[in-house]
Amino acid sequence: MSRLGFWVAAALVVIVGILPLARVAWEGAGDGWWDVVLDEESRSALVATLKLALATTALALLIGGAFAWLSMRTDLPGRRVLRTLLTVPYIVPPYISAVAWINLANPQVGLLNVLLGEGVLNVYSFGGLTWVLALSFYPYVLLTVRAALENSDPALEDAARMSGAGTWRVFRDVSLPLMRPALATSGGLVFMATASAYGAPALLGAPARIDVLSTRIYESLTSDLDGLRQASALATLLFGFALVPLLVRARRHAVVSGKASRPSVVRLGRARFPVVLGVWSFVLIAVVLPALAVCGTAFFRIAGDFSFDNLTSENFNVLQRREIRDALLTSVGLAVGAATVAVVLGGLVAFLAIKTRHRGRGLVFGLSAIPLATPGTVLAIGLILLWTRPIDLRNTVWIMLIAYVAKYVALAARAIGEGLGTIDDVLSDAARMSGAGGWLRLRTIWVPLVLPSIVAGWFLVFMPSFSELTMSLILAGPGLDTIGTRMWELQEYEGPTAASVLATVVLGLVITSNIVLRVVSRGRYGI
Repeated sequence: MSRLGFWVAAALVVIVGILPLARVAWEGAGDGWWDVVLDEESRSALVATLKLALATTALALLIGGAFAWLSMRTDLPGRRVLRTLLTVPYIVPPYISAVAWINLANPQVGLLNVLLGEGVLNVYSFGGLTWVLALSFYPYVLLTVRAALENSDPALEDAARMSGAGTWRVFRDVSLPLMRPALATSGGLVFMATASAYGAPALLGAPARIDVLSTRIYESLTSDLDGLRQASALATLLFGFALVPLLVRARRHAVVSGKASRPSVVRLGRARFPVVLGVWSFVLIAVVLPALAVCGTAFFRIAGDFSFDNLTSENFNVLQRREIRDALLTSVGLAVGAATVAVVLGGLVAFLAIKTRHRGRGLVFGLSAIPLATPGTVLAIGLILLWTRPIDLRNTVWIMLIAYVAKYVALAARAIGEGLGTIDDVLSDAARMSGAGGWLRLRTIWVPLVLPSIVAGWFLVFMPSFSELTMSLILAGPGLDTIGTRMWELQEYEGPTAASVLATVVLGLVITSNIVLRVVSRGRYGI
């Protein structure tokens, strides 16, 4: 590929994803930074963010690590089914999980409180918020640790057992050290994701007066006269949380020996029944009940009344409202546009990184991943600062499209890059020696061979773009709504029944997209 293609890709990556972040750093670090950061409300929000991130990370590590080990190293019945069910929260946006748990554990009208007694459970609390976020993010730990155990050499654990070590000692002295790097990496991701989350903290934390950095930034943008400057200063703190996954380092062990071996399964023995009961109880509480709560509440006239007389399908009339239809069309259009642009740009970046020898190709690939690891709040503020003068894109679909592409282009680049890495260059070299030009080789060789990865990358961008909330709330102007912002307004101003209708639509589309993704990628992507 010519140098022109390299510089075009590099320029687009920098303009779309890097300049907005640099603009936030420049604006936030200006005069008055200390005044904003040392403000009592800001310090309180920072402390609350740290506490929430630490508590959520600890709980997610416990849940994800335990289930990863049980599903990979024991004779737990139904392991294959459980691996899928336990990963379902990965594809559900956290704010939809928050809506589900409001329907379940609202102190007055939640389903569980109707059964257990009013006020027994309270989702509007620090514990409730931690629980909901941990359920949303523990799949990060589950997937990472499971992959580490799958790739590790089971001979180490087998040798310990043959030496007389019991199950607990083998786990403590062998399995846990092997899992530690994956636990550290995934823990850093959970910490960052929790700190940058907005939807769940705003829905669940506001009634409990729990103010975190993300909600404080949004309040500054919407209420203060000098809100953009204050938000930029606070965004620099939030950006610091994005560095946690990069700073986390754990000692790694060479655990892939190259020999084909199957791990000996730990027999649960007498613990089999309580473990099975505990695992499936968790699936029921953490996966099944929230889904039923969202879909079920959509069919109730009044939240909290679970009698047959209260059942209705009239709530779905909300989909006939013009503003709802417009929001759905806007979300679909933005998601399709973002996925298409991200596939083109991500494919170019991946091709440059894997199939060319241009100097700096790895740097461009790395730069494209920075926005993905950056809180959406920070990226949105940077785009507002960048696209104000001389070109004003504020309150338009174009700035939202740029935001989605910047945030998720790395997903497409990684998917397409994996596909390109499996194709031998000999096919392209033979075509070139036969006189085929670059465009002809791209159209007849590279694209057809990488098409499954291209489609997978498209869906990987489409799914989060369709249901995105944090950036959309900041960037959407008057009269411009997405499915996420409209659901937010319904939950805030009309109640859970109307919001649950849209949540059901989002869940249906996301699950359908995931099924298509698994089919076209032959099981490599999706849950």
